[in-house]
Amino acid sequence: MKSFSQYKFILFMCIIVLIIVLIFQTGCIGDSPKSTMPPNTTQDTKMTEMNLTQIQVGDYSSLLGTWKEIAYADNPFDGTGLQWHTGRSDTVSSTLSVSTYKIDFNESAMIIQGNALTDGMGSHLLSFVNDGNSLDAYADSTNVIYWNITFYPKGAANNLEPNNGVQIDNTKNIIVVLYSGMQALTVFVQE
Repeated sequence: MKSFSQYKFILFMCIIVLIIVLIFQTGCIGDSPKSTMPPNTTQDTKMTEMNLTQIQVGDYSSLLGTWKEIAYADNPFDGTGLQWHTGRSDTVSSTLSVSTYKIDFNESAMIIQGNALTDGMGSHLLSFVNDGNSLDAYADSTNVIYWNITFYPKGAANNLEPNNGVQIDNTKNIIVVLYSGMQALTVFVQE
């Protein structure tokens, strides 16, 4: 059973996400652009500089290539919070594929196209925060369960705080996917 302070923290995070959505809301949901590539394909290219401005408007061409899960964190719900692990999960490993106009996490469990994120609960408006160092994409907070995707260009400092000796190498482009429903966070690097 969750303590009152855990519920306060969850409520606080939901309020923060709602405020961010209201402040940085962009565009509207509707017919989001469709990828012309098959859903699970990527184009092998050399790692290019991640273009945060292009990503924000739905152009993922600077992300093309192979993405590999290098670390993940999950909450065992024993009071210790997120526990970090190196490599891929033996039980629930994650995939990330990118085409010019589509980002696909875990074979369509979550798809980003333009300013919309689609998951099992439907389509959600994305809001963005670009601080010049990284780009955060937040799904709207109308649901208790939310997504946060953070893009870190090669060399950028990140705000991840891994434990258990896990190190996150910032010499490559990084995408971090947070899913609040399972309190799981997955870190991918561009090969």
